[in-house]
Amino acid sequence: MSDTQTTPRGLALRPIQQLLLYDAIDISPALVFVADDEMRYLAVNNTACAVLGYSREELLSMRVTDVVVSAETPTLYRRMMDDQSQEGDVELLTKDGAQLPFIYEAAQAHIAGVRYWISIGFVNSQLHEKVGQLETALHSRVVIEQATGVLIGRHGLDATTAFDALRGASRASNVRLRDLARRIVEESDTPVEVATRLQAGARPNRSRRRR
Repeated sequence: MSDTQTTPRGLALRPIQQLLLYDAIDISPALVFVADDEMRYLAVNNTACAVLGYSREELLSMRVTDVVVSAETPTLYRRMMDDQSQEGDVELLTKDGAQLPFIYEAAQAHIAGVRYWISIGFVNSQLHEKVGQLETALHSRVVIEQATGVLIGRHGLDATTAFDALRGASRASNVRLRDLARRIVEESDTPVEVATRLQAGARPNRSRRRR
């Protein structure tokens, strides 16, 4: 212990330092979780509550497996206890059902002779947003391909003509391509926008003149 900490002034400042550190941790950009050997949450900071959408009381009534919902969570936790520390990335389940990528470091701490586990990390919101965009794009592509197939079978079109009719109808009617494609897949009749486009000239081109 330094001389400053053992002087009356240093001793007087210690409670203030503890209070400042508490406030700093509570509003830190990092998510902070403290749990016991049974994976029960004992303390969480305000940031963790705000990001996950739970009140502090709700989180403190939960276990790690309620938030880190991977089937590997118990194994990872036991490995952390064996190694006395851990770092990695998992997904955290929010109260509204979203899954957020969480990059963390965890280690043990002893307070009053009792062992606790402290995990500190950050939610990668940009990665979460990119994953969501990729999932949306992939789903849109699948629906568009399905709709193209439906038009081919329903109207005897080739793939290029079917897609051109779908895309042209989307632009002409100012309807998103994936929304129009979904209607083609779900409805028994071809939407008017696409049927009109076909009648206007989108016909199968089964033969081409050789130049």
